[in-house]
Amino acid sequence: MNPQPSKNGKRHNWTRRQIAMLGTIPDAALSRKLDLCVATVLKKRQKLGIPASRPPKTINWTPEAIALLGKIPDSEVARIYGMNILSVHKKRVAFGIRCYARKSKIWHYWTKKEIALLGKMPDGNVALRTGIKKASVAWKRCKLKIPPFTQKRPKKLLTDWTRKEIAVLGKMTDAAAAASLDLAHSAVRKKRIALAIPPFGRSSSH
Repeated sequence: MNPQPSKNGKRHNWTRRQIAMLGTIPDAALSRKLDLCVATVLKKRQKLGIPASRPPKTINWTPEAIALLGKIPDSEVARIYGMNILSVHKKRVAFGIRCYARKSKIWHYWTKKEIALLGKMPDGNVALRTGIKKASVAWKRCKLKIPPFTQKRPKKLLTDWTRKEIAVLGKMTDAAAAASLDLAHSAVRKKRIALAIPPFGRSSSH
């Protein structure tokens, strides 16, 4: 019988008594009892073909368990008491207790108005307007599957060019001119060709 790793990294040799406990209580609860990783307990139980313990339909919430709500993450409460994390979440919300994450500096409760700004302007602008970190803004936008803001440059007609703008053509690369004039690269190239102005680096004699 191959030994399995424990929480301290040492190999664990399963005894008959410990094997007999598999499936009698949740894997998380047994892992705490035996000081093993949950994955180790799960792997051993599945290898022996032992079905998982079904959690009781009604959970006995003790005062100690309720006192932990909001003091530590929901996942930790679920792990300690062998509960489903959804059950912990519902119980906490029912008591009107804020989740543990809200007490951290990175937590932010997003209002409908703030969410409405996502994708309507650059993430940096949303951050400045709302006072939320740019990284948090980007994370929230991605989580809601909102595409990033892309500013569409107005189309410039060939007849809309000023003398100063035309004077730039051919004096630098089309890409540099586009950046300087805040225009699309294709618009600059099209205007230069229409005026028969050679590209930057080439003389008209060529």
